[in-house]
Amino acid sequence: MSLVELLNAPPSLHLARCLRDDEEFLTTLCALANAEGGTILLGGGGSGEEAPVNPVPPEAMLARISAALQPAVLPAIEMHEHATGMVAIVRVPEAPLKPVAVNGRCYQRAGASNLLLSAAEIARLHLQSVSRSWDATPCETAQFADLDTVKIQRFLEMRREQRRQATDANAPLPEQLGQLGLLQAGQPTMAAVLLLGRNPQAHLAHARIKAGRFKSETLIVDEQEITGTLFDQIEQAFAFIQKHLTVRLVISGQLQREDVWDYPLPALREGLINAICHRDYTAAMATQIRIYDDHLLIWNPGSLPPNLQIEDLRRRHQSVLRNKLIGAAFYETGLVEKWGSGTNRIIEECRKLGLPEPEWREQQGLMLSLRKDRLTEDFLLEQDLSDRQLQAVAYVKKRRRITNQEYQELVGVKKRTASEELRELEDKGILERVGSTGKGTYYKIRGK
Repeated sequence: MSLVELLNAPPSLHLARCLRDDEEFLTTLCALANAEGGTILLGGGGSGEEAPVNPVPPEAMLARISAALQPAVLPAIEMHEHATGMVAIVRVPEAPLKPVAVNGRCYQRAGASNLLLSAAEIARLHLQSVSRSWDATPCETAQFADLDTVKIQRFLEMRREQRRQATDANAPLPEQLGQLGLLQAGQPTMAAVLLLGRNPQAHLAHARIKAGRFKSETLIVDEQEITGTLFDQIEQAFAFIQKHLTVRLVISGQLQREDVWDYPLPALREGLINAICHRDYTAAMATQIRIYDDHLLIWNPGSLPPNLQIEDLRRRHQSVLRNKLIGAAFYETGLVEKWGSGTNRIIEECRKLGLPEPEWREQQGLMLSLRKDRLTEDFLLEQDLSDRQLQAVAYVKKRRRITNQEYQELVGVKKRTASEELRELEDKGILERVGSTGKGTYYKIRGK
């Protein structure tokens, strides 16, 4: 990008603007080096009462950077004249060995901000830098005898059933686990303990799930501490969720009966697996499942990676694995079908049932929120709707919108009647109109 393009571009994951080569500049340089690299525009005129600031010569700037950052980062510096004064384009490479520290502190770029890293995040960044994730480190308190041989054999069979790269079935079990990176010099890794341990919580007490059914924030009607291997936890947690959901039978064409749950089961399972696979196991907190009357929450410790934002979860994105061995085990046993598409499947499954779209938010971790369909059969019957209106609501829940013309064709009425009945659905707060007049006007579920 040219200087003009850079000056006009907003700050981002890869672009920052600093007025002076001060502590903020060094912090930003450190943050970019610990992420994916990027560009800093340094100097130029400020706004308001700020006077133009000319950067120091490149040689002096590099000396200051070299003294403040460890390990060393050597950016490329270009000096440009501009109407606002001299501007330096500082191109920061991604550090080959992380983390980089500035005056003893480590930062990483996240969006357009610099985040101060915690001790756990620094350790994880170092492991990622040397192509190892936390779950690939040996568990100092475990030996091979702490693993369950029956679970190991079943795990290896599941891999073969999925036609993943097979280990030598005739080799001793320790050798096969070593081929998969689950043993390091004969010692179980964190992933091996969590996936195949006799009692994983003896080594990682917080690697568990707390599940509860809430009538309010203070009234819990049922709760369960879920432990065991990660495979065990998925099955137990899923059973707990199903226990507290309602299911109804509907006729789905050709007189076939279909179970319809409060939430799509594939979406729930996907959300649960994502939480267990991607959670930060260095955080001494349990994964949580909270089931309320009208919504369900799945929360896991650990924020999104710096190069992944909440809005990215709603579109196709790269899978960024926090726990590489656990992620590989889930994929190799068929629990995960395709990298980076799990959140999209959750959205699609909710759409199929006409449910509100799921929401993700960062709240001392990552929270997935699913909401029930408020337009249940019982609710609609209470609204004193005609059969035609009920048919139209079902149509909108399936296809997400309906026009006046589609309403006429669907239920066999004239335009005036269609307009009156659609207006009544508006008045009852069930549908809302998008547009005022003309062919572009349609109706959708209110609030979606």
